[in-house]
Amino acid sequence: MSCALLLSFSGCGKKVLLPLSTNQYPLFRDAHAYTGLDRAMEQSLIYLRKRPPSTSFTIGNHNYSINHLIRSIEFFRILIEKHPSPTLLNRQISTYFDIFQASGTEGYNPKHKMLVTGYYQPLFEGSPVRKVPFLHPLYGIPSDLVLRRNSKSGAKQIGRLEGSHFLQYWTRKEIETHQSASSNELVYLRDPIDAFLLHVQGSGLIRMTDGTIRGIHYAMKNGRPYKSIGKFMVETGRINLEEASIATIRKYLVAHPEEIKEILHHNESFIFFEWTATHGAIGNLGRELTAGRSIAVDQHCFPAGSLAFLRSRKPVQNGAIINWVPLERFVLVQDTGSAIRGPGRIDLFWGSGQKAGLAAGRMKEDGTLYFLLLKKQFL
Repeated sequence: MSCALLLSFSGCGKKVLLPLSTNQYPLFRDAHAYTGLDRAMEQSLIYLRKRPPSTSFTIGNHNYSINHLIRSIEFFRILIEKHPSPTLLNRQISTYFDIFQASGTEGYNPKHKMLVTGYYQPLFEGSPVRKVPFLHPLYGIPSDLVLRRNSKSGAKQIGRLEGSHFLQYWTRKEIETHQSASSNELVYLRDPIDAFLLHVQGSGLIRMTDGTIRGIHYAMKNGRPYKSIGKFMVETGRINLEEASIATIRKYLVAHPEEIKEILHHNESFIFFEWTATHGAIGNLGRELTAGRSIAVDQHCFPAGSLAFLRSRKPVQNGAIINWVPLERFVLVQDTGSAIRGPGRIDLFWGSGQKAGLAAGRMKEDGTLYFLLLKKQFL
């Protein structure tokens, strides 16, 4: 049955999910053998069930309740309990679900391709006090940061007050040069590149000098726009576009320490952190992320907590990247990020540690994304 509706969300500027007729459905198979999928679905369900029952999202001219998202995941969860074969799974999905494909990157894009990148939770050494070699702080939310709503648009604004004037909050350069967030230090790291990487990844693990490990997570940002230092380094001839990755960026910065401040300060965005009660990475839904299952997207475009199917490529490792193979798996929308904007971006969470970091750092692939929504007659 062809569905004549378009899923739309405010803030993306166009229809972002395209309805597919059943003969356009992709071949659904979970090459990850459903590992971690039930746990990821449970995290989304916990989040969705806590939202107000009046919460809705729009498909074309029709509003659907939050219960529709919940029932879609619950129903799918039952379908895969016994790990059905791809043949049976595709027959069931065709019977019970409407499928919507993400429109992908803007411009001429007939196959609706998206850019798929990866992120992970790093582990760094840290100290609760500033002492050599631990000199580079991660900050909690400073007392002078103000969050308010624009009186006309209702949009959230982050800034600071100077007398009765509401101003933009300090840039990365101002915070680090003038110590504008001093007295809010949570922990000190060895390396400014490590600290910057935590700002990009959004969460991490810190091994303290007494051997204990603590989780740290995004709490707030300074409201300044995110600017990619990788793109800046390519544009200024420091690295090649084809080689751009976390590893090559770090290698260049280590080899040119005199350029570190200039390059890092190009990104005005700055992240403030808080300690977490878990060692797991926490997404913006307030729920723990699942390696290989949680994705970060622009949640102005795609509904938070929803179920989707991702097709792309992934690296195969043996101490290093030795090959690339198809990536096909069901995923859940459980995070977002400063660099994840518009309907053409996906960031796949790879987990924690060095192996996850290697995979995440190399992901810069084409992909397609399909959302599963239970047909109304089966609610």
